[in-house]
Amino acid sequence: MKSNIKQLIREEIKRILSEEYQDKYKMVGGLVTNLEMRPQKEILSDIRAITGVTIVSEKEYLDYHEQDKRNFKATLTVKVDGYPFIKAGGFNRQKMEDIAAQIRKVEGVVGFNLNPETIETI
Repeated sequence: MKSNIKQLIREEIKRILSEEYQDKYKMVGGLVTNLEMRPQKEILSDIRAITGVTIVSEKEYLDYHEQDKRNFKATLTVKVDGYPFIKAGGFNRQKMEDIAAQIRKVEGVVGFNLNPETIETI
C-alpha cells in the first residue's frame, strides 16, 4: 500500500513538472512619456526588458500633430508570460500590478494609468 502511494506521488510530480506553464496575461493602459527626456523607442525598449514582458505595442491617443510637444500620449498594450515567476511563488493578477508599477519607474515615463479591468488571461 505504501509503495503504491509513493508511486502515485512520483507519477503526479512527473506529470506536473512536464506540463508547459501557460499563464499569459494582457493589460492595457494609458502611457504618457516625456520625449524631451528620451526617445520613445528607448522607453519602449526598457518596458520590453521588464521580466515577463513579451510584447509591447502602442497606439497614439491623438494625431501626432495634435500631441503635446513634451508629453507623448498613447494606449499601451502589454502581454506578459508568467513563466519567469514560477520559482517565485507563481503568477497572478497582482504580478500584473507589479509590472505596471515597474513601467511607471522607467526613465521617461511620466505616467501609466492601468485599468485593472483590462487585465485578462490570453
